[in-house]
Amino acid sequence: MDFKISRIVKTNIANIRSSYAALTCRLYYRVVIIGLAVILLLAGQNRASTLDQDSTQNNEIKNKSHSVLPIVMYDSDIGLGTGIKCVFKNYRGHKESFDLLLFGSTRGEQNYAAGLSIPDFECRQGGIYKIAFDFKLEYDKLLKSNYFGIGNDTKNNDRQFPSELFKASMAISHAINSHLIIGAGAKFHHSSVYDYNLAWQTISAATPGAGQNDWTTISLFGRYDTRNSYINPDRGFKAEGTVEQAVKLINRYWDFAKVRFEFSHYHKVLWPKHTLAYRLWLQQIIGDAPYQELSKIGDGWTARGYKAGRFLDKSMVLVSAEYRFPIYKNLGGVTFFDNGRVWPELTGFNLKNWHFNWGIGLRLYLENFVARIDIGHSVEGTRIFFNFSHVF
Repeated sequence: MDFKISRIVKTNIANIRSSYAALTCRLYYRVVIIGLAVILLLAGQNRASTLDQDSTQNNEIKNKSHSVLPIVMYDSDIGLGTGIKCVFKNYRGHKESFDLLLFGSTRGEQNYAAGLSIPDFECRQGGIYKIAFDFKLEYDKLLKSNYFGIGNDTKNNDRQFPSELFKASMAISHAINSHLIIGAGAKFHHSSVYDYNLAWQTISAATPGAGQNDWTTISLFGRYDTRNSYINPDRGFKAEGTVEQAVKLINRYWDFAKVRFEFSHYHKVLWPKHTLAYRLWLQQIIGDAPYQELSKIGDGWTARGYKAGRFLDKSMVLVSAEYRFPIYKNLGGVTFFDNGRVWPELTGFNLKNWHFNWGIGLRLYLENFVARIDIGHSVEGTRIFFNFSHVF
């Protein structure tokens, strides 16, 4: 009798958890749908005034152009690195851009990436177009990657192991007017995580994402974007919502959804070419995902004072602010702070135990992209990150 009662109680608890998960899933989807509806409502206010404008009204590409940057840099996560970054625009006369990155480092990173956009992102910014196409291939191998566990209070460690990630992605988008963009995309991932030590008691074969893994996702997104530039905005704002779903028919191992909302704002302050920018980023993972897809705090794109992937969980909130200023010609500087944390669910949001960092950086503004170096400081030390494009 006691056994039957226990089994009934466990079954009811499981049903309650399943119902809660389903309710939470529906809630997050509704939040994104409502957000996209608000974006559509805002866009409708200026639809009539923009439909009669040329599809590339602000950023017409008339001539071929290219930017080439040899790379010699240092990054806390990958060591001393060398390589080359190239962007070629309109060489085929279709307003397209081709992006190439070849990179290697002393700590064993190999990063190769190639991308094609038709039309180019800067060309389409602030314009109206029927269809834009983006395609990217990327291979990234690290001999010294980290895993710290799941949760907001995990302990730091220096236990490192090799990891590889191959990603192929494509997206199509349509500009309803000069500010409102909708689109869809698909991504394929293949990851390899190996040669870790079970005695560490941090990562094991049971860790989601360890070993060999493949997963495919499809996504829908909407963006309301008034920024005056894609490469280097100094006024306007961007509000973007994305719903991404792992495709179970293609992938038998992972079944998860990712809901993301990001808002960023830019405006000029004090003197010409001085810009204050800030960002809010909310994200929730629903279902079972490899740790590579979890929400994270820590790296050159989130909290720049912490190791890459330092804090992982299903949900995340991150706020960042930057003050960008000129130094000499096409060299600029930045001061910044990042503050964020992770939870199992966004419903557990609170203001305790957030992870804060501050820092300074340099920006090299080329015609077709931005190169950056950021030095971030937190309670866990100082990190140096090198990458391309603004963080937001």
